[in-house]
Amino acid sequence: MPNRYTRNRSGMSAADITAAYMDDREDELLDAAVTAAALIARADGTVEPIERSEMLDVLRRNGLLSVFTRVDILDAFDSRLRQLEEDESIEMAVDSLGRLAGRSPAWLVVETGERVAAADRHVNGRELQMLRLIRLALTRPSEPERVRTADGQHRFRGCKTPARPQRSVT
Repeated sequence: MPNRYTRNRSGMSAADITAAYMDDREDELLDAAVTAAALIARADGTVEPIERSEMLDVLRRNGLLSVFTRVDILDAFDSRLRQLEEDESIEMAVDSLGRLAGRSPAWLVVETGERVAAADRHVNGRELQMLRLIRLALTRPSEPERVRTADGQHRFRGCKTPARPQRSVT
C-alpha cells in the first residue's frame, strides 16, 4: 500500500500539493469575482462606494472573506480598476473570466456582477451589456472558437453577440 505522505521530486507531500491547488483555485475565483465587479462598476463611468460594499457583501456571504481579508479584496479591486483605466483592456479582462467557464464557481462571479450592477438601484444599458459579456465568457468553453466575419469583427461561433462591445462613431 503506497504511503500517501511520501514526498515527490519537489519535496511536497500530497497534502501540500492539494493545499497549494486549493489556494490557487481560491485566488482564481477571487480574481474573477473582482474582475466582474470592476467591469460592472466601471461600465457606467463612476465607481460608487456602494458598489464596493456590495461586492464585499457577496464575497462575505459566500465565504471568501474567511480566506482573504477585506483589505486584500479591496486592493485587488482597486488594482483591477487601475488596469482597466490604464490599459483599457476590457476584452482581455472579460476573456480572462473564461478560465472559470463551465465550472461550478462561475455562478459566484455572475452573482457578484449582478449585485454590483444593482447596488445603486439603477442598472443602465452599459452595465447590462457588460453583464451579458460576463455571462457569455463564463458559459462558453474556455478555448473559444472565434470566427472573423465579413465585416472584420471577431465573433464566437454560434453566437451573435460581439466579443467586444462596439463603440459608436459619431
